[in-house]
Amino acid sequence: MPLKTYSEQFKRDAVALYESTEGASLKSTAAELGINRNTLKAWVARFSSNPRAGSADQSEAAAITDAERIRQLERDNARLREERDILRRAAKYFAEETTW
Repeated sequence: MPLKTYSEQFKRDAVALYESTEGASLKSTAAELGINRNTLKAWVARFSSNPRAGSADQSEAAAITDAERIRQLERDNARLREERDILRRAAKYFAEETTW
């Protein structure tokens, strides 16, 4: 049984239809287009410009993930600033010490 191949434009149009239809589920949109629900789900993950939150749990998990990411970036930023300051002091120290 040959696999169906869909053009990228068809895939993008399917994702746009899913996103623009209020209250549409993956299952109903996929049935309307005659494609598998998992196929549409993969296309949404790939082409979606504004993915819908599946549930409140997912949005809370994303918020926790974002908060953790911000904390991690702040730690990295502080570490990099400290390294930069150490290098500046070392460069200043060695520049003063050498008299050519």
